[in-house]
Amino acid sequence: MTSLVLGTAGHVDHGKTTLVHALTGIDTDRLREEKERGLTIDIGFAHLDLAPDVRAGIVDVPGHHDFLTNMLAGSTGIDAVLLVVAAHEGPMPQTREHLQIAALLGLHSGVIALTHADRVDGEFAELAAAAAQDDVLEIIGQRWPVVRVDSTREVGLDELRSALLRLARDLPVPTDDPVFRLPVDRSFTIAGAGTVVTGTVWSGSVATGARVRVLPADREARVRSLQAHGEEQREVGPRRRCAASLVGLSRDEVVRGDTLVSDPAWRPVHRLGVVLRLLPGDTRPVEHGQRLRLFLGTGETMARVAMPRERGLGPGESASVVLDCESPVVARAGDPFILRFYSPIELLGGGRVGELDPPRKWRDRTEDWEICLGPSAAESAAAALRLAGARGYTVDELRLAMPHRAPAALPEDWRAVRIGERWFDPDQLTRMCGELLSWLDRAHVETPLESGVALQALRAAVGRDAAAELVEEAIRRLADRGEIVIDGPRVRSAGFQVELLDDQVAARDALMEAISGAGLMPPTPPDLAASIAVPRPLVNDLLNLLVESGSLVRITPDLLLTETAERELRDTALGVLRRLDEPSPADFRTALGVTRRYLIPMLEYLDGIGWTERSAGGRVPGPAARVAIGEPQDG
Repeated sequence: MTSLVLGTAGHVDHGKTTLVHALTGIDTDRLREEKERGLTIDIGFAHLDLAPDVRAGIVDVPGHHDFLTNMLAGSTGIDAVLLVVAAHEGPMPQTREHLQIAALLGLHSGVIALTHADRVDGEFAELAAAAAQDDVLEIIGQRWPVVRVDSTREVGLDELRSALLRLARDLPVPTDDPVFRLPVDRSFTIAGAGTVVTGTVWSGSVATGARVRVLPADREARVRSLQAHGEEQREVGPRRRCAASLVGLSRDEVVRGDTLVSDPAWRPVHRLGVVLRLLPGDTRPVEHGQRLRLFLGTGETMARVAMPRERGLGPGESASVVLDCESPVVARAGDPFILRFYSPIELLGGGRVGELDPPRKWRDRTEDWEICLGPSAAESAAAALRLAGARGYTVDELRLAMPHRAPAALPEDWRAVRIGERWFDPDQLTRMCGELLSWLDRAHVETPLESGVALQALRAAVGRDAAAELVEEAIRRLADRGEIVIDGPRVRSAGFQVELLDDQVAARDALMEAISGAGLMPPTPPDLAASIAVPRPLVNDLLNLLVESGSLVRITPDLLLTETAERELRDTALGVLRRLDEPSPADFRTALGVTRRYLIPMLEYLDGIGWTERSAGGRVPGPAARVAIGEPQDG
């Protein structure tokens, strides 16, 4: 079945609610005050079957200027406009304002219903119809059909239904967008059903039993049941009005302006990069830093506007700007929005979202916002990935960063590279490789006596604002190309070698001589620095080089043995293990001829390399010693 959502528009008292009632039999004025005053205050809802396979939801909005905020909440998510114009008055101020809002929201399709035609003669009605069509053509850029109706006598209703059916069949088929979103326009409680929210499903679908999130507060709930147009549903898709009964939330925890989503990629933001267009005519200019009213989805918040050149924007002008919102908002790229002045409250313009949460330095990114909002899905994705930078996007995140559908597997002709589950602009991989090499070169200059740097330090240095997948792929590619050398937990540039000066060579040789001469009880690094009169940092660097070359073995940070002494340690311990059954520390101390200060770290080292193992009575051969002894291994 084809579904669409129609929104009424028009000046107060031009008969919108009466016409909806005549078409559907549903009175959309639900509030007592509305019935007492005969005036629509808040949005109301109805549905209309235009054909066996075409059903329209209708959002009836208030026409009075004082309730424009409610009108804006109902205008989002509609597909076409039912413009109601009274023949005896013709287009009025709110007629044009509603049309301007429709244009800013990207609504181009509609039908004009000319009401109260019985109050004027035919010529006057023709003038009113022509004036309405002229306004539509001027503001929307399209020519909408006009149908004369008399809601009270039900004249012209069949012709209006036919015009609406033609409109419905001419609407473009909605894209297959799997990302579920429902901006909430009402919430209430029904006995036996609990908390119920209503809204238009903007994209994706929701099913009974599904888990949903309520943003921006990020509360979770389960969908107990669904209704669309008063009928129970197992699943509700896009372009349909929906009522969802939620389990796990009170009425106060979900209100108009909230958004139901299901995908974890959704997140509320406080900053929006947008392409803004001011209305032409007598609209006041907008200044850099000005506080404005932002209408997005069904919500309203205050926001300050940051201009690209910190100057104002005049009527009819367009610019890419940033909106700093005072409350978190939920959006995706391509979403339309409306702006009104803070005071007096006047419509000033609107536009579309180009980037979610842009950085503080955003002015060089605006060209990509406009490309992202363009007609080409491939170019839109490329722009979104450029904006993502080294973070890249998962497919779910990319779907929110571009207004076009992002398939699960990006097409080959799209300018993107996949690493793991994330997609990147190809230039990011080249840039990351260069950044890694530059960082390594700087590290080698700063620590010329270290044969390499810790891989983890490299990852941390370049990965603060980058996805781990991108960093790891760049490291792998550089290693495969032979531009870096990975040696265990350390890495160096391929052409780097430690080159010692003459005095450093002398100091290295003095260290080796001092440690070799001490056998199993060598001096500590502080003692070595004092004995050969070399600064402690240089001693540490030289000792690290000797460990990396295999000349020394590090038992603890402050205990280093020559390769010969370390082998003596293992051989002596092996002899003790062969002679004695579960020898004690004292037995090892006697055999090694060392003090307790050296014995304890040596025994812990032997345990660590699998040469010994602790037992109830002392120590027994570990796996490595059992191989040396020739004993069979476990397992």
